[in-house]
Amino acid sequence: MNKTVGDIMTKKVITVSPEDPLRKLAEVLTAEKISGAPVVDPQGKYLGVVGEHDLIRHEKPLHIPTVLTLFDSWIPLELPSTLKKEISRIGATSVGDLVNRNAPTLAPKDPLRTAVTLLDREDVDILPVVEGGRVVGVVGREDLVRLLLTGDDVVD
Repeated sequence: MNKTVGDIMTKKVITVSPEDPLRKLAEVLTAEKISGAPVVDPQGKYLGVVGEHDLIRHEKPLHIPTVLTLFDSWIPLELPSTLKKEISRIGATSVGDLVNRNAPTLAPKDPLRTAVTLLDREDVDILPVVEGGRVVGVVGREDLVRLLLTGDDVVD
């Protein structure tokens, strides 16, 4: 039988609000022993995801863009938007400042192969499972490892 994301997802989802301060996010991740959390608005609508790697990246020093000097001119080798993102990152004070609004999501009917591929390819701590704009579960590496303990193949 081919398992789906809905078969293995964690249904007890810990979410955070975009207004939550970063300290509260760190406390939630630590207390709940999770690596990331979906971000939802007050009505429960999914907005994105935030995780440990976002907090760690927040503490990283500002990256000064690389430039090329040619005939007394400076030519930036990175897009201006990169510097803008860097400045936003170090100035972040709330979950809303760090939320990854473009993080991949899954649907409950997606095959496990999709979850495996996304966790391997993307820079995310968890994959929210979204249905009708609401978070109905999450899939993390731990869920896939737990499946191996049952003797089932992660991907059929």
